[in-house]
Amino acid sequence: MLGVLAFRSVVFSRVPKHLDSLKHYLLLLKQHAPLLLPGDPLPPSRTAFMLTFDFASIDFYTSIFPFLQLHQIPAVVGVAWRYVPPTTAMDLPLSYRLTPTGTLAFQDEVFSKHMPFCCQEELLAMASSPLIQLASSGFAVRNLQRSPSYLATEVFLSKHYLHSMLGQPPKAFLYPFGKADKNSKAYVEKHYDFSFVLGNTLNIKKTKTHGIFRFDLSPNQYSIPKLWNSPRYLKNWFLFQWGTSRFVKGKKPSL
Repeated sequence: MLGVLAFRSVVFSRVPKHLDSLKHYLLLLKQHAPLLLPGDPLPPSRTAFMLTFDFASIDFYTSIFPFLQLHQIPAVVGVAWRYVPPTTAMDLPLSYRLTPTGTLAFQDEVFSKHMPFCCQEELLAMASSPLIQLASSGFAVRNLQRSPSYLATEVFLSKHYLHSMLGQPPKAFLYPFGKADKNSKAYVEKHYDFSFVLGNTLNIKKTKTHGIFRFDLSPNQYSIPKLWNSPRYLKNWFLFQWGTSRFVKGKKPSL
């Protein structure tokens, strides 16, 4: 089985105790389970995990990326190309770039002024690590349901810019807001090897490459189950943790 964890924040260091909790959580995961990247083979008899960070923000680059490097923790990092600033971003004080909150960071007048996301040089620095796999989070993080007119922009144009920067196409697409419909799924599958939605459940099928479910994590959910238990226990634990009533065989897990 594969559990994919979604960290959808732009800001990580604003609340130090949350950052510390996240780092502790990542270390626990590394100690207790295999951590994979898209394309890695799943272990035959263990539950593996994959870490996905939706936005390559400057806060991620300075607070999380060095930690991942230090502890050899692999992760998928999403890039929304509209918010990639020019290289002049590197001349700004870090404190200035860290000013916007997660909500404000995507507003035109804010991201163009404070440049809270990674520029190309910073993205390339991360991409040079074998632990980091850059993915597309869309071009401007817009909902892809109901066949929007901007579907090609979000899916193909974002891939084009990442391909031009990296010298190779990105493997994975993180659906904006974790949502998709039949048309957007079909279009994404033409252009990417892997795609991820929000689903808050484990992925049982080992050969699944599209519509891979992700758990939407918040700081109060930085805990892990007893990974040596049965697959049924693990699935029940995750369903219980994310507040869904669809338990396996209708039973809640004994924790």
